[in-house]
Amino acid sequence: MKAGAVASLQIVEELQKHAVFSIEPFDTRAALEVSAMSPTALAGGNKKGKSTAPWQKVKFDRQIVAIAKVHGATEIYSDDDDIMALGGQAKIKVIRLSDLPLPPEKEQLDFLLEAATLVETNPGDQG
Repeated sequence: MKAGAVASLQIVEELQKHAVFSIEPFDTRAALEVSAMSPTALAGGNKKGKSTAPWQKVKFDRQIVAIAKVHGATEIYSDDDDIMALGGQAKIKVIRLSDLPLPPEKEQLDFLLEAATLVETNPGDQG
């Protein structure tokens, strides 16, 4: 399920409450980092590198990894194979969500109840 605008804002606000998360912009340093990725991809004969994704997605994936790199991230949490590959090239560890340990059962139930409450509070905001 994709989060709608209101739910997305709530997610961002929740993440900003925790010092371990940092939401950073695509700025000049990140743009320069993305431009540094292009020669590597082109050396393989394709501007998309080894990705089979649409070009627009390739550009977004590069932006995500570039932002992480210029801000000193050591890990990215993603199930996206292209992010996994780009992260590896940038020497950033990419952790699949399936590799994360499950929290204790009570916290899982609390999370599900909280998520259900968000959906009920914003029923028209699930697109």
